[in-house]
Formats: sequence, C-alpha cells, structure tokens
Amino acid sequence: MFTHETRYRSAAALFLVAAVMQAAARHVCAVAKWLHAWLEKRRVAAAAFHDFGTMSERELLDIGLTRVDVHRVAWGASDRNQNRI
Repeated sequence: MFTHETRYRSAAALFLVAAVMQAAARHVCAVAKWLHAWLEKRRVAAAAFHDFGTMSERELLDIGLTRVDVHRVAWGASDRNQNRI
C-alpha cells in the first residue's frame, strides 16, 4: 500500500487520507461552480421566458421571433449557426 517504508506509518496514512480529501474537495468545488453557473443560466432563462410571455405575437415578430423560437432564444441559442429555409 505504501511505497516507502517508514517508522511512522500513521503519519503516512494521514498524509494519504489528506491527499484523498484534498482531491475530493477540488471535485466538490468544481461541481459547485458548475451548479452555480447552471442555476444562473436557468434564472436568466426564466426571466426571458417571463418577458417573452408578456409580449404579443406582433411584438415578437417585430424583434424577429415567433413563439416557437422563444425557448431556444431564452436559453441563449442564436440563429447564426442555423440554416433557415
């Protein structure tokens, strides 16, 4: 299990436990950052849904959207990479 023989096996074991805990903490931090970013994107999308929901069909057409486009645009997609017929 340990690569180096030492008289202080308990110290080596504690060092190993600390290394594992540090790696786990980094992973938890990365997941927390991802979750925070996702929640922020969801909050922005919900606000956009609300704003688009209060607009009439005519107002949506004035900005170049239809009701079908609302979900895609609210989540941040654009038409730049899409081929329209």
